Amino acid sequence: MVIILVFVALFLIVNLPIYTRKYLTQSIANYCARKQGQGVQINCLSRIEWLRLYPLKKVCLVLLWGICLWIAVGGTILTIRDSRRTYVLLTAIFWIITLTSLYPLWKYICLPYHCAVVLNKTQSKQELKAALQGEYFEKVNFEHKSLSRDFYVLMSKNWVVIDGYMIPRHGIEKIYYLHEPPFVRHEQIQFVFSNGETFFLHSDGSPDNELRQKEIANLLHQICPLVIEKEKDDPQASMRKDQALLYHRMNYKGKFRRTLWFVPAVIALNILMPICFGKIWILYDLFMIGVLVWQLFYTYKMKGIEEKMQTGEYKICPYCKRLVLKQETFCSHCHHDVHEGPTSLDQQEQQDENKQ
Repeated sequence: MVIILVFVALFLIVNLPIYTRKYLTQSIANYCARKQGQGVQINCLSRIEWLRLYPLKKVCLVLLWGICLWIAVGGTILTIRDSRRTYVLLTAIFWIITLTSLYPLWKYICLPYHCAVVLNKTQSKQELKAALQGEYFEKVNFEHKSLSRDFYVLMSKNWVVIDGYMIPRHGIEKIYYLHEPPFVRHEQIQFVFSNGETFFLHSDGSPDNELRQKEIANLLHQICPLVIEKEKDDPQASMRKDQALLYHRMNYKGKFRRTLWFVPAVIALNILMPICFGKIWILYDLFMIGVLVWQLFYTYKMKGIEEKMQTGEYKICPYCKRLVLKQETFCSHCHHDVHEGPTSLDQQEQQDENKQ
C-alpha cells in the first residue's frame, strides 16, 4: 500500500504541473472568449498565476519550512536531555537551514505574481492588475506536433503568456532564440527587457525541426521585431555562455568557475560526514576529493584551450584532440592530415556526436 501511495505521489508531482497548465490555458482562453462576447471587463492575472502553481508552491514551501523549524526545536529539546555529538550537529544544521531560509522564503511569498517575470520586481500588485485589466487572451495553435502538445501560449493585445510566464509585447528590447550548435539539443530563448533585465526560457524539444523553429520564431517576432537566431549575430554570446544557468550550456570558463563553487561544500561535507556517520565515510571523502580535483584540472585545461582557439590561431586535431596551428596541414603530435580540422570546441564536440 505504501509503495502504491509513493508511486501515485511521484506521478502527481511529475505530471500535475503539465496537466494543470494544459487545462488552465484552454480554460482561460474559453473564459476570455465568453466574457468578451458579453462585453464584460475582466482580469485574468490570478488565473495566469495558477498556470505554474505558484500559490500551491508558496503553501508547500511554508510547510517545508515549518517542518524544519519543528525538527530544529525538537532537536534542541533532545540535545538538552542527551547531548550526543551527532544530535548537536544535526540540530545545528537544521537551525542553520531554518534561519538562513527565513528571509528568502519571506521574500518569495511577498513577491507579487511570479508569473509576471521581471515586472513583478519593479511594479506593485495594483500596477500589475491595472496592466491586465481588459486583456482578452486567445490560445495560440501550432502545426508542429510537440508544440501543440507541450508548448502552451496565450496572446492578447499587449501580453503573451508562454508556458505560464507573462511577457509584455511592448517593452522587450530584443530576443535571443538560439537553436543552432552548440544548442542543437536545447533551445534557449532569452528576453531582454527595456530596463536591461533578462529572462531565460529553456526548452528540451526538437530544435532541429524546421517547422518548429519557424513557428517559434514567428511567435517571438510578434513580441519583438529584433530576434537573434544565430550565435554569430550575437556580440555578447561568449559572455552569455559564461553566465548560463545550466552547467552543460556553459563554456569551459563558466564551468571552471562553477566547479570552484563546490569547493567549500566538499570541504564541509568531508568534515561532517566522518563525525556524524563514522570513520568509514573517509573513503567517500577521498572519492569526492578525487572527483573534484579531476574536474578542476579538466575544466582548467579546456578553458586554456578554449581561450587559445578564440584567438583564431589554432584548431583541434580530430584524431589526438590536441591543438595545432591553423595553417598547419599535418598534426605535429600524431602526424595525421588536419587540413580541414575543426576550429572550435563546439565544432569538435558536434563532430564527435555525429560519429557516435
